[in-house]
Amino acid sequence: MYFPFKLFKSIFYTLLLINSILCYVPPKRFLHNSVIINDQLLILGGYTNTTDYEFELFFLNLLKPFDIYNLTWTLIEDKGLPVYTWRSTSVLSLDNSTIYLIGGFMINKNTLEYDYSNLVYTYDYSTSKWSTPVPDEGTVPPRQDIKGVIDNSGIIYIFGGFNATNLLGNIYNDMNTLNTASDTWTTLSISGNLPLPCMEYTADILPSGTIVYIGGLEQVSDDANFTLVDMKKIKLFDTHKLEWSQMQIKYTITQPIVTFNSKDATGSYIDPRWYFSSVLTSDGNIIILGGISYSNGSVVLDGVRPKLATLDTNKNSFVWSIPSNSEVGAPPSIYGHTANLYNDYMIITFGKELDLNNFASQVYFYNIKSNKWVSTFSPPDNKTTTTNNFPKALAIGLGTGIGGLLLISCTFITIFIVRRIRQRSVILEIPGSNL
Repeated sequence: MYFPFKLFKSIFYTLLLINSILCYVPPKRFLHNSVIINDQLLILGGYTNTTDYEFELFFLNLLKPFDIYNLTWTLIEDKGLPVYTWRSTSVLSLDNSTIYLIGGFMINKNTLEYDYSNLVYTYDYSTSKWSTPVPDEGTVPPRQDIKGVIDNSGIIYIFGGFNATNLLGNIYNDMNTLNTASDTWTTLSISGNLPLPCMEYTADILPSGTIVYIGGLEQVSDDANFTLVDMKKIKLFDTHKLEWSQMQIKYTITQPIVTFNSKDATGSYIDPRWYFSSVLTSDGNIIILGGISYSNGSVVLDGVRPKLATLDTNKNSFVWSIPSNSEVGAPPSIYGHTANLYNDYMIITFGKELDLNNFASQVYFYNIKSNKWVSTFSPPDNKTTTTNNFPKALAIGLGTGIGGLLLISCTFITIFIVRRIRQRSVILEIPGSNL
């Protein structure tokens, strides 16, 4: 019986080695980007908990069921990113073929020095290749703490942000656009009803073409400290008219009621915040999560309440609400994370946990239909596991091969043992045998 167990041991360690290669454990991070493309949740950049700059590109396969304590990340390429970047923004093209990585702090892969020679990178999903499109006109300004959205005509809109690439550091209120069809960067000329300079807001574009900007930090004058944006004040940008407006929310509790521009909204009181996330659901609700406070020109590591809130944009007057089950099973207070919507799930990745000031390692799932936090994820029944993406196909193929190898090995060992038992049984039946 020595040989089959020796063989099994050899196969076991081989499988363990292959499994360690496939089951990639990414460094923890925050202030990163995440994009869902062809049922893959890709993670791009971020400030990590390692001492080295990380340039890896990896994903979570959303066609497989899993739970938050047993995630299978797949590494596409260890040096997959063109730059080490954080506090940037990423936008997916209309045809789901290209990721635009824009702005942020950028570290050159070769020199490991700050490098802002290229401020827009594109990732072609089908070929897994990065490129640097050169806009036909205008200059791309260095910006951090921005959020881009894309309209139905393929134009990416980026509002304001911060520029800390010089010694002073400035906050802006301009509106920049990138036409993805012509690779043209433009700073729009808008003079009326401009909002205050702002950064670290959330941005979501409605089907009507209106961009909704929530929260973040703003600056009332050049010599003033940054202040948190009141969550009652919702900035709106019309991408058709290229005009700004603002909605003032009226809370239904004991806060003062103020009318602004004849547009009002009602709802629950929401703490102001920055470094938080948002997603826009198909039924017109913007769900925000997490964030931290800011006071007297410095970051305040203090949680915000509520952790999760919903802004209903269906009515002429938007309404804030707090789902009744949103605190049950909720993640700890986090900030610098990302949120992506996939079918009925809001997926939260990485970030920092406020209470312990630790990097978060888990992924959290919030079911937007039941308004509950869940620990398990199941892909829709109509989804298949086939795809044209090579890295993913390779991972699935290797996984299938491992399963097949394990099955063949177990079958071989079983047959070997059964044969040995039968041989021994035959020997015992031979007359005169001393065994």
